[in-house]
Amino acid sequence: MTLKAFILSRIAAFGHAFRGWWYVLNTQHNTWIHTTVAIIVFILGLWLKLPARDWAVLVLTIAIVFMAEFLNTAIEAVVDIASPVHHPLAKVGKDVGAGAVLVAALAAVLVGLLILGPPLWQKIGVWFGGSPQGLRAEQTAFKGMELYSWQNEDGGWQYAILEGTNRNKTLEEVQATPLDLQGVKNAIAKMAVGESLFWMNSVYDTRSSQTLHLPFPPDTIVDELMGFAREAQVDLYVT
Repeated sequence: MTLKAFILSRIAAFGHAFRGWWYVLNTQHNTWIHTTVAIIVFILGLWLKLPARDWAVLVLTIAIVFMAEFLNTAIEAVVDIASPVHHPLAKVGKDVGAGAVLVAALAAVLVGLLILGPPLWQKIGVWFGGSPQGLRAEQTAFKGMELYSWQNEDGGWQYAILEGTNRNKTLEEVQATPLDLQGVKNAIAKMAVGESLFWMNSVYDTRSSQTLHLPFPPDTIVDELMGFAREAQVDLYVT
């Protein structure tokens, strides 16, 4: 097969696929319902600023629902050709195809509730006087949160998480509320999805009037916290 023939065959294949898509849209009312719901989900996802992982799950779920609807329509067409008169097995084939669409649609509803439900509830709750924790990422996006680490006199590692500012923190500020490793994880778990956390090491020592550079813990601890933040969907940056 020549290159030209190959390209023309692929174009023809896309044409067949789009004609099938158009046929489903013109003949299946459920497809318009799926399309309307999909558009609403995309709009909500943009408004809620969902992370990439949630988008991937939503896109895959929507695609599965449409695939089920398309396959069901194809089954109905084939059954009508094979059995132009009413036959019990023809009815079984159509019912099973419709059941597949129903299973996909119910699963999509559950996925939508699990992904969109919590952030949407937080948004709505703020309107009625609820806690604005869900919107914290938007409110502090220009500053983020800051993480500091240092060793105490016994050589143990301690940490502090403070709200970011446009100035260096003082050593006294940083060491005023020390946390252990588990305390850092607990603080990260309470942060909003998509919030930024910057691991800083520059502080100002008022006693010596100098800028100090605090140490970072071993790479194993850094990797552990990076992995934990990733699972919590918090953006941790080591500066």
